[in-house]
Amino acid sequence: MNDPIIATLEQAESRTGEAARVWESTKEKASAVAGEAAHAWENTKGKASEVLQSSERYVREHPGTSVLGVFGAGMLVGALVAWSVAHEQRDDTAASIHRFLAGLGRKLNLD
Repeated sequence: MNDPIIATLEQAESRTGEAARVWESTKEKASAVAGEAAHAWENTKGKASEVLQSSERYVREHPGTSVLGVFGAGMLVGALVAWSVAHEQRDDTAASIHRFLAGLGRKLNLD
């Protein structure tokens, strides 16, 4: 019996079975990855709490150094933000001047 319809149905059933096996395999792998991610998350939370406790202990033991360090970091961040804003405004000013001169040149037919 060489019926092409039956052969096509058998191929479809074979592919459906293969897809089901791949799906189950993918679900198992995803479950394993999710378990590893949960373990990594718990490990990270534990380490973060240790770092938080040690930093709180350091601040209690060295309040002056901590305040000066935070002040210095704030000054550095402020200087970087101020530099960034000034640099951005300078670029805007140069673009405005260029647009003005280009418009003036078009009005005077200097192109």
